[in-house]
This record gives sequence, C-alpha cells and structure tokens, in this order.
Amino acid sequence: MLSETWDEFRHCAVRRKNLYRDLSRIMLLLSQSPLPRIGSWTLDSNGILQLSNRPLTLRLQQLENEGVSTNIDRSLTYSATDAYYLDLLSCHDSRIRHQPNSLNDESDGRAQMANLIIMRALLSHFTNRDFRHGPFLLTLTDLHQSNIFVDDDWNIKCLIDLEWACSLPVETMRPPYWLTSRPVDDLVGQHLDSFSKAHGEFTEIFEEEEKSLPSGDGVASYRTKIMSKGWKIGNFWYFQALDSPKGLYNIFRDHIQSIFAPSHNTDSDFPRIVSEYWAVGVNDIISAKLQDKEAYERMLRQKFENVPGNT
Repeated sequence: MLSETWDEFRHCAVRRKNLYRDLSRIMLLLSQSPLPRIGSWTLDSNGILQLSNRPLTLRLQQLENEGVSTNIDRSLTYSATDAYYLDLLSCHDSRIRHQPNSLNDESDGRAQMANLIIMRALLSHFTNRDFRHGPFLLTLTDLHQSNIFVDDDWNIKCLIDLEWACSLPVETMRPPYWLTSRPVDDLVGQHLDSFSKAHGEFTEIFEEEEKSLPSGDGVASYRTKIMSKGWKIGNFWYFQALDSPKGLYNIFRDHIQSIFAPSHNTDSDFPRIVSEYWAVGVNDIISAKLQDKEAYERMLRQKFENVPGNT
C-alpha cells in the first residue's frame, strides 16, 4: 500500500516518477474512450453495464450520510456540464441549510454564503463552453495513497475502491491534490510552491505518456493541454472547491478570490453585502442556524456526559 511508505520515500525522485508515470497511464487509458453523459455505472440483474446512475462521488455520499439532501436523484445523468456544476453548488447550499454545525458564527455564515454566490458568478470564467457537451471521461474520484498498491519501486500493481469512478467533464481532469502530502485547503505559501513544482512534474510526465497514445479527440496531447490551461487560469482550484464541501471556504479565499479581488479577503463589507443575495431572509436563516449549532453542541455534551466512566 502506497500510504505505508509515502512519508519515507515521497522525496525519492525515481520512485516518484514511477508513480506519476503509472498514475498518468491509468488516467489516460481510462479516458481514452469518451462517454456520452456525466454519470456513473450500474450493473443490472442481467449483468449489463449501463451509464445510468448519477455521478456518485464519495463526497456526495458523505453529505447524504450526514443527513444533507443533495437533491440529485439516483437516476439523474447529465448531458451538459453547466447543469452538473450548478447542482454541485446547490449541494454546498444544502450543507449550509441542513448540517447543524455548518456555521461557526454570523460572520462565518455570511462569508460562506457570499463565496457560493461568487462561485456561481465565476462559473463561465473557469469553464469552457466548447466542452459543455463533452467529452466526458471515466475518472477515479477517490484515488489516494491508501487505495494504491505499489511494489518497492512505486510501480502501481493494484487499485481498490473503484466504486466511486464516474464519467466527468474533461476539464475536471487534474493531478491528485495530495502529491505534496498537504490537505487541499492548505496549499498556500511554501506548500503552494512545493505543490506547483509537483504539479509541473506530473503534467510533464502525463504529456509524455499521452504522446505515446493515439491522438484523442483528433488533437495530440489534448488532455495535457486542457490540464495545463486549467492550472494557468485557476480552474484547478475551482473544481477542487466544487468537490470539497469542507474545503471550499479556504480554497475560494486563497486561490479564487485572490485572482479577482484580493482586498476582499479582509473587507468585512464584502460578505455582509453579498450574502444578502444568497436567499430571501438571510438574517433569519443565520439566526436559525446558530440556534441549530447550540442545540447540536448541547446534544454532544450530553452524549459525552452519559458515557460510562465520565464524571
């Protein structure tokens, strides 16, 4: 398992390149044949595989397990990217509404709401209408060190937990965020510099591997070009934010807002004004959510107090 030797050998250039090369090959081979829709696979009672399920990622399932309604029906697939992206943003809205401890205080709540409003406004900047109806590519959405089995030289031998594979827009293809062993919402300062270097190294190897395959979409290295452009314009961070209910706040502040209006990071008027457009009656919503938080924390205290042996 890669996670068992990750910390010890992740700075070894030879092992790292072996890993990047095999990850690139896997990503490229899975995406070599475009799929007709955004979704995930189902296997019916006759053993027939169909692309008929919603694009079910681990993050989406975790939200529902926590009682947060995603409003994405099990049989819903998408033929256009914008509908999918907007539904993901709606999941973030739903988390605010339904997770009992979604807001720390009023200022936190207003900042979260303002961020989501601006995420919607920036959708057209970070996405490409040329890819609105495809290509859609098979993607492993839960690929991390504990799901990858390697040999002593970090050549990949096996992958597990493939149930979260989805057909997703080509512009969402990107290197894993964990290449430098930092959380996705903590890639700032020197950690961002390290990740930027790792991203460049991965992309270079990815391009070498793509050039060795037959041209996809009629264009040589078209996936590398899309990936490189995404890093340049910042949609790497936009799609990471979409996929991370807990990380969107920091990712937006550190990597998205800073592109357009870095001064708003410290401007208290920005979230106060913009949050009013998140929904009708924002003040009442925030007040109710803070009451939910108090009730939730009270319930937790009671549960811990009732554990045998606690005094």
